[in-house]
Amino acid sequence: MPDLDWPKALIITILVLGLFFGANYFYQYHFKKAPFLEDICRLEAVDRAEIISEKGSDTLIITPDPAYQGLLQDLYSAVEKNLAAVYRDPPAIRIEDRRSATLDRFAAAASPAIYEAARSGRYRQGASHIDDIAAAYGLTDAILTVDSRYLYLQARDSGYFLYQIVPLPPFQEGDGADA
Repeated sequence: MPDLDWPKALIITILVLGLFFGANYFYQYHFKKAPFLEDICRLEAVDRAEIISEKGSDTLIITPDPAYQGLLQDLYSAVEKNLAAVYRDPPAIRIEDRRSATLDRFAAAASPAIYEAARSGRYRQGASHIDDIAAAYGLTDAILTVDSRYLYLQARDSGYFLYQIVPLPPFQEGDGADA
């Protein structure tokens, strides 16, 4: 058996690994990621979508169309449905908003009511507090919706909009929370 030429073997190994990982990246991007992002952008409410890697995990960032008037809950559900169809382990979803100074102050003032509603399960009371706070800031279309996993707060101020999603704690038997 002739002696192995180690430098050539090392170069060939590096080239083969580079080719393998390059082909894998090309396949993942052009045949999975790009078509998926195009499908997400075809949703009526979505203006732009991108997937970024943060802290070792992927995050899907959705930028809603500024003219979108529907519920945040519907948008989030539609994006989740598309994610589930493509990804076995879907990335986290972050919906970008465009806040004005008024919406920033409203979000800060409404935050205790949102988290109290999430913790206590008193969603109607939380929605009532949110409506009162929105009225104090001159916002007419602040909406708090809820499903089995999240509280969704959305508000508009002219061309600016706020979208906030708060996860609900897991339901414990005997909590007695009023819906």
